[in-house]
Amino acid sequence: MMDARELLDIHRVYHEAIDNAERDPYRYGFRLPHWTRAEEALQTVDEILALGGNRSGKTRFGAYAVVKAAIENPASEIFCFAQTSEVSIRQQQSAVWEALPVEMRQKQMTSGAYINYSKKNGFTDSSLILPNGSQIIFKTYSQYQNNPTILEGAELGSKSPTWHCIGVWLDEYLLGPELISTLRFRLATREAKMLVTFTPIDGYTEVIKEYLDGAKTLETKEAELLKGEIVPYVQRSVKRNASVHYFHSQDNPFGGYDRIRQNLIGRPREEILIRAYGVPMKSHATKFPKFNTAVNVLAAEDMMKIIAQDMTRYMLIDPAGAKSWFMVWIAVDARGAFHVYREYPDESIGDWAEWKGGKWIPGDGAKGKGFGIPDYVAEIRDSEGNEEIFERLIDPRLGAAKYQGHDGSSSIIEDLEEAGITCVPAPGMDIEDGLQALISKMAWDTSKPMDAVNRPRFYISDDCQNIIKALAEYTGDGGLKEAWKDPIDVLRYAAIADIDHVDTKHIAVTRQGSGGY
Repeated sequence: MMDARELLDIHRVYHEAIDNAERDPYRYGFRLPHWTRAEEALQTVDEILALGGNRSGKTRFGAYAVVKAAIENPASEIFCFAQTSEVSIRQQQSAVWEALPVEMRQKQMTSGAYINYSKKNGFTDSSLILPNGSQIIFKTYSQYQNNPTILEGAELGSKSPTWHCIGVWLDEYLLGPELISTLRFRLATREAKMLVTFTPIDGYTEVIKEYLDGAKTLETKEAELLKGEIVPYVQRSVKRNASVHYFHSQDNPFGGYDRIRQNLIGRPREEILIRAYGVPMKSHATKFPKFNTAVNVLAAEDMMKIIAQDMTRYMLIDPAGAKSWFMVWIAVDARGAFHVYREYPDESIGDWAEWKGGKWIPGDGAKGKGFGIPDYVAEIRDSEGNEEIFERLIDPRLGAAKYQGHDGSSSIIEDLEEAGITCVPAPGMDIEDGLQALISKMAWDTSKPMDAVNRPRFYISDDCQNIIKALAEYTGDGGLKEAWKDPIDVLRYAAIADIDHVDTKHIAVTRQGSGGY
């Protein structure tokens, strides 16, 4: 047993640790695990987007990172933006003050340093200069809106960094992309990095869209307040050299999580995702609410390993006139689960749709390339190599439509057949029936743990970014002209045709029934 002296020593060490953390948090303070993840990501990315639930520690993380960069990197110039002067003083400046080492949390007015802080007024002149020449300057978004030239001449970051070269911190960012775009040029000279921290109460804004469209999920967690629903924890942006971190309220033991949990009892799912997990929600209603990139999207290398097993492969085609055809390849396992492993065109050719002027319009990927039947056949052959495709389905209307050729009337189906690509018309059922069949593939009981039985029957490779975006953006409200319709159509053909696993040894279809659980 432990004797009294040992117990007293442990008690003394414990309370000394607490006292040291309160006296000098810079050296002895507690680092939350999600701070460490974000800090480690700074080694390889230029930007960190920290989307946080309420009281998740995102502002404290921003202050800690800015102070450490200012101390470790001599002669740094770092801008810190907040909504208003009042908010800057109350939240951002106070957090920076508390993050300073104890010897710097006192008035300093020398030729090389200037630190003068009060709780009421913040830092004198909204800035501080550390003994190593680093300067932290506080600004507001309204200052930039009133005078965009306030950034002119700024060279953010440090010329000789020994730690992550942070140049700007945007806290509770609610503006459009203009300021961020301008700052990127100011950060380039010294290869400095950007921190963006906020709770996404305004939903899926243009700024968030730029970071999250097509983002690859690296880590996930179960959402306690949503009966274990899988939510993203760390993602990697594909459009920017940025890492996205979700600061969950429950991960901050000092943030009053019990009170937040009580306040969110009975609240809508969307509000819980935003307030407790920092997950932004789109204002429009997608047709596929169960589609979750953290659940349904698999890394390309993992997908290829999975489909190398006993699966039946299908190909589906949505031909077009002036614009590009859209094609998809799907492997089906013995339980009837779809594994979407290839698309054409993919992102290397171009986005199928792009956001412009407040709406989705056809992107570079959808634009026609002057391809004829021989060109598409060559593309199919090059993509498939030696793959064995069990069946190919095509849009029944356009695929069978007759046109006048050199040797009389023909159709896309007939011309593909002549080129050695045999296609079967997909069932010509109502669009809504096809969408419902696809939705059922994604269904599973999210209130219960995922297991071998209770799980979705739809998965997609992260190489198929055009389809992933279509599933996230398609509403059906745009009718036949909706920009994201074509990638959805090929999936709809597969679902309504009920493509399934075929046991080639016995030439029998493996039927697993319908429904997600």
